[in-house]
Amino acid sequence: MTPESMPLSGPVALLAADVRELQLAKGAIAAGLRMLATRRGATPAGIGRLHLAGAFGNYISRASAQRIGLLRLPVERIVFAGNTALLGAKRALFEDAAAWDRLASRIEHVALNKEPEFQDIFAEEMRFPESTQSS
Repeated sequence: MTPESMPLSGPVALLAADVRELQLAKGAIAAGLRMLATRRGATPAGIGRLHLAGAFGNYISRASAQRIGLLRLPVERIVFAGNTALLGAKRALFEDAAAWDRLASRIEHVALNKEPEFQDIFAEEMRFPESTQSS
């Protein structure tokens, strides 16, 4: 093992690059949640329910995500939404076009990386809470 790795089990090791990837993903997701909540006049803690979709929602540990500062709301408010892409495809096949037009009129695409404050918030959100860091 190198100084930049920590053995976990057998040939499996945690690399410094793995921690960096987690840090970047955590920063991007947490920044997105924070910025979208702010656009709606809320704080992440003020979100009533957060739906997590796909494999991310299915396999994430809500408690661990909360512990590292990825999701800053009570775990009971975080719900798994399942395979939303499949559900959307099914609904597109069986619902009338007018329903989709009404939904489309309410959707807004937000390119967070183009927002002036994104880089600063992203950098702030890459930090892990003090309680998760070893001394």
